[in-house]
Amino acid sequence: MTIQERIYTELLHEPASIWFINDNFGTKIMVKLTSAIIKSVIKGSKIEFLFGKDNSQQPPIFHSGLRIYDDHINYSAVTGTLRFTDEHTSLGAIMNRSFTHIHFHNELGICVGTAKLSFSIADQLRVLNLQGNTEKLYCGNFDERISRSLDCFDHSIKLEIEDGDTYEIQNITVEGKLQDWIIMKNTVIGYNETNQVMVDDKDEGSILEKEVTIVLDALFKQKLYLNPQIARKNGYRELTDVLAIYENGIFLIESKALGIIDSVTNRTMEKKVKGIQKQVSTGIDQLVGASKKVMLNTTIYDKHLDEIIFGKTPFLHCIVLVSELLPFGDWTNIEYKIFKAMAENKIYLNVIDMREFMQYVGHARGSADRLNLMLIERVEAFVEGENIHMRINITKEQ
Repeated sequence: MTIQERIYTELLHEPASIWFINDNFGTKIMVKLTSAIIKSVIKGSKIEFLFGKDNSQQPPIFHSGLRIYDDHINYSAVTGTLRFTDEHTSLGAIMNRSFTHIHFHNELGICVGTAKLSFSIADQLRVLNLQGNTEKLYCGNFDERISRSLDCFDHSIKLEIEDGDTYEIQNITVEGKLQDWIIMKNTVIGYNETNQVMVDDKDEGSILEKEVTIVLDALFKQKLYLNPQIARKNGYRELTDVLAIYENGIFLIESKALGIIDSVTNRTMEKKVKGIQKQVSTGIDQLVGASKKVMLNTTIYDKHLDEIIFGKTPFLHCIVLVSELLPFGDWTNIEYKIFKAMAENKIYLNVIDMREFMQYVGHARGSADRLNLMLIERVEAFVEGENIHMRINITKEQ
């Protein structure tokens, strides 16, 4: 596998990561983050690069990370281990230049923006001194020993690690300066839809809807509909954001974006949580209403007002898909509302963020049936655990 093939594979499968690259086109850093975090960076949130060297292991293990102050207290972070020779040499090359470029990729793996990145000379020297001779750094598989060392790095940079068997490793933090932003206008051609998306579009809800259809396009093909319509007294109205149909099921999806582009800077986490909770509650109400229309055999049209033909299904699968499901605050009322909606309307209902949803789509491996079954298992796990923030592990056998 070439370096390019390895990075592309990781870009598709890793929920978040950092890559240091030095090739025929020059040096650059690639990062994969959620759209919400990228928007915060575009708006000016401070970013810091983190580096650590575990000298207790031989050869020493070198780690890196990125901290984004999208919230001054509950900031976002992504960490990883440099395990390939090209990564070590690329980082060295980057730290020997006056600037490099950084490419931001969203949950879909799409590059949504680039910027010029620079560090102070003093910080560059600190990184190079910590790195030392790149030929003597660890290269190899990510095994249990490397995983434990990464936990120790996370612990050393003050990320919460509950395992008491951690130790401090040498680490440094350097601030990155971003300028000369270029925002990409991406066009994605699908079976039914051609969607244009820009990460800084102020209509964030519309962009999230389009991203959902992009994600599901290969699974549902011509049976995927953006903004399906139903008739009303004076014209038509939208049934739901996204309708997806296959022979064994129907998906109704309401997308809810955490407004960032036009939001007030320095909103407290409490206000952010209340905002997304309000949107989730609205999304549940909208899905309950849409499911009733489907159960009543209401005629549904695509956005061109052509009738959508489909068979009945014993259960509808409803999804409130949010840009970010914040793990803070009291979600008891929302959890109760989910239970009530499922019991009273005989529907499956998932509240899930885009990052986790992408993992399910990836593990579906092109099968709408497999996606449906995995999401049903997620509902069952939610019913058992009564926690909206629960995660279930997906194995290849599933």
